[in-house]
Amino acid sequence: MGGQNMNNRWLALTIIFFSFLQFTLNWFNIVPTFGHLIAELHLTLPQLGTIVGVFIAGYGLAHIPGGMLAEAFGMRFAMLFGIAVETFGEILSSNADSYLAMLVARFICGVGGSVYIGSAIGLTTAWFRDHELVTANGLITGVAFTVGAALGLYAWDGVVVHFGWRNALLIGAAIGAVTFIAMLIAFPKPPGVNARSIQGSHLDRASLKRVFGNRDLWILGLSFLGGYGGYFTAAELLPTYAQQHLGLSPVEAGGIGVILLVSGIPGSFVGGWLADKLFGILPTLIGAWLIESAALLMIPFLGMSGLYVAAAIIGSTAILGFVGWIAVPGLYRHSLHLSDVPTACGLMLTIAAIGGVLVPSLFGKIAATWGYPSAWIFAAFISIATMSCCFFAERPEDKAAETDSLKAAKIV
Repeated sequence: MGGQNMNNRWLALTIIFFSFLQFTLNWFNIVPTFGHLIAELHLTLPQLGTIVGVFIAGYGLAHIPGGMLAEAFGMRFAMLFGIAVETFGEILSSNADSYLAMLVARFICGVGGSVYIGSAIGLTTAWFRDHELVTANGLITGVAFTVGAALGLYAWDGVVVHFGWRNALLIGAAIGAVTFIAMLIAFPKPPGVNARSIQGSHLDRASLKRVFGNRDLWILGLSFLGGYGGYFTAAELLPTYAQQHLGLSPVEAGGIGVILLVSGIPGSFVGGWLADKLFGILPTLIGAWLIESAALLMIPFLGMSGLYVAAAIIGSTAILGFVGWIAVPGLYRHSLHLSDVPTACGLMLTIAAIGGVLVPSLFGKIAATWGYPSAWIFAAFISIATMSCCFFAERPEDKAAETDSLKAAKIV
């Protein structure tokens, strides 16, 4: 790869990185406005929970359609479309004058984010498919995702206080608009065949068969169902558990949530290095999610210090595995085209999202019936059970080597 192409791929990754910041910033910056929504729109706590959930509903429903949009009209178009839709939803959120209006606005935001993410990963693959793909994915799906979420959850509280909640959301929308413009005018085209692969006109029966007929995508989608659900269960309920069972103050319990979130940043770097340089993709996923499951299993037996450690382990290992897991469609070069990557990512994310919905719900029912220890044990074992699917998937490295050998034999 020439020097200019090398520079261009880092420029491309930089633009994608900052676009990921706006994606999660405009996802989570609604949370610091909750006090104002209660006061101004007279919302109740259950309604606030629904506002959070409706974003996730839009996000979950649009993964596969967003991938198809990228195949039909190009990844760059779909990424721009996703940013524009999420930014529009943020503007609507800032102008909402009722509960229903806010629900519609947040659903639109979620749809935009869903369309965005598949193409962002696809464009990253276009530049890094043969060069540290998992590491590059770690920077965007791990580091940028986490930093954007932290800005939205914590830094935006000050923005809301200083500018008011409506203007704070408009500032988030303005950041989305800036990344849209940067993507529009400065994003470089990848070299060679990859440039044609990202341009669209690839949605046909053959492409759908490659994605939806790929057994490894279904297997690996299922492999993170439990771990994905366990991660969100811990993120949502571990601070509450700490207050109720260990008597921690809200500030101390909130610190557990912060640690769980921020620990994903080093996990992103480590995951990329382990998968790209040391173990390969499937052993990295298995090891990461086994450790996550062990930490979930230990929660009922830990005190305050132990919970802080467990939160760091859960946050880091879940993301460590995720950055490799979401790179899988780009690594199966023998069976998936580059143009298939957004839809393939959408399929895997949709499968895993089932865990994000079911595991916290079942956890709550088990905790209410048999107590928290049984619920944490359930979360650990469902994570281990779905992780075991990895043993039935083909290693991308092995299949790529087999394909290369067959091609070499034909040439000879």
